[in-house]
Amino acid sequence: MRPYSIKELLRAVRRLPATAPQSDKLSKGGYETHQDHWIGWLKEYDGPGYYGRSDWSVDARAVYQRLANGRMIVWLSEAAGQDPKRIRAAITAMTRHGNGRKQTEAKIVRSHLPWEQVAPLLFE
Repeated sequence: MRPYSIKELLRAVRRLPATAPQSDKLSKGGYETHQDHWIGWLKEYDGPGYYGRSDWSVDARAVYQRLANGRMIVWLSEAAGQDPKRIRAAITAMTRHGNGRKQTEAKIVRSHLPWEQVAPLLFE
């Protein structure tokens, strides 16, 4: 699989439906939609942004791997067309074993929804 740029990921996110049935039930962290959160986060990725990033010359996969928000990852995969059973399993595991810790929740979700499965849904 070829590497995708952050700009390509941003374009893909903008093309997705803003709402998705299962992920819409999850906290959106103060944003109207998970899509809004993704767009805001990716638009800042060409510099230090809100989080004071020191390295922003990365590809879309690295962004996905660095994201510490399982809910955003769930939405991305669901909105891109992932099997609803896989989405449900990721949400269940995240809520059952994440203990409210964002890094842990994101790691659990990525174990159910790895980049290698999400990227083809986004870009092909």
